[in-house]
Amino acid sequence: MAPAPGSAAASTAFPTAEQKLALRASLLDGDAALEAWRQLVAAGGPERPGIGWITPLLLTNLQRLAPEEAWVKANPHFLTLCHLKTRAIQECAARILRLLEDASVPTLALKGLALGATVYPSPDLRTVSDLDILVPGKEVFRAMDALLQAGFLASPGRPRKPADLRANHAQVFSPPKRHDPILDLHWHVLASARNDDDDAPFWAAARPLRIGNAATLGLGPEDQLLHALVHGVRWTRMAHVRWVADATLILRATRGTFRTDHFLEASVRCDAVAPVQEGLRFVAEVTGEGADLLESARALKRSRFAERAFKARATAYEERSVADRIALRIETAIWSRRARRRSAARTSRP
Repeated sequence: MAPAPGSAAASTAFPTAEQKLALRASLLDGDAALEAWRQLVAAGGPERPGIGWITPLLLTNLQRLAPEEAWVKANPHFLTLCHLKTRAIQECAARILRLLEDASVPTLALKGLALGATVYPSPDLRTVSDLDILVPGKEVFRAMDALLQAGFLASPGRPRKPADLRANHAQVFSPPKRHDPILDLHWHVLASARNDDDDAPFWAAARPLRIGNAATLGLGPEDQLLHALVHGVRWTRMAHVRWVADATLILRATRGTFRTDHFLEASVRCDAVAPVQEGLRFVAEVTGEGADLLESARALKRSRFAERAFKARATAYEERSVADRIALRIETAIWSRRARRRSAARTSRP
């Protein structure tokens, strides 16, 4: 039986040694992938915590390279089940996208929903744990009303007025049907960029996308990579091993067309230099992708405070020191104050 996703055993956002082996066995080719697989089996196999999130990729690569492996032969129906689950998730997502379209709210699919439809060989190979959909800030209350009228339930702390939107970047909604995935409704792509105008460049560079039978938009590849890195290298209780695969496949899909200047500008604009540099460093170490982009990103300056806050954000909650917690509170306050200041300046313009 193929493993369930499981939880991370590590104390940082970066994949463990076993997870790195699983990533290499999933994403590399030939002897490099097979050697990583042999080492993974010796270390405990694909049932190690967190590896379940990339099991579809791992099994697909091993079916191609080593179809006689016992673990491959023991899971003949796993990818079929992945296909059925993905189809159900896409149907659910399409219903939400159509609901918002009927309310005249533009949408943009984020994270796994968009990645599976763009850079993965098949959507079935990108596991999705919830749905992330972005709407314009000026339309967010209309979007929330449409969801509430359709039977969705908002988690505590739902924004009630425009000023509330600067306190966060997304709101969780529970679906009417218990087994449907949770919805994260975003009005900002990143928590560090909460000004009313911060998302305009993301919308301007967005590309048409279809999720199931619904039309929407997806981030441009440079913005998609930025989003994957920033969300990947922060610690949560859910293992984030998928972000390395996401970044690797984005880089592979955009060889020769990736706009480095656009990516670097967005990294600075969104106060994301530290996660970008550290995320690219890890991806290059594990899969060899993005080394040239990493060299360009290393030229970007980051403050000592930004480095401290990044390290705190990538550390397990239980292992954060008092200084770590203070740094993160200061960072969040800086992001919120910057958004309020920029909004005030925009309002005061003649």
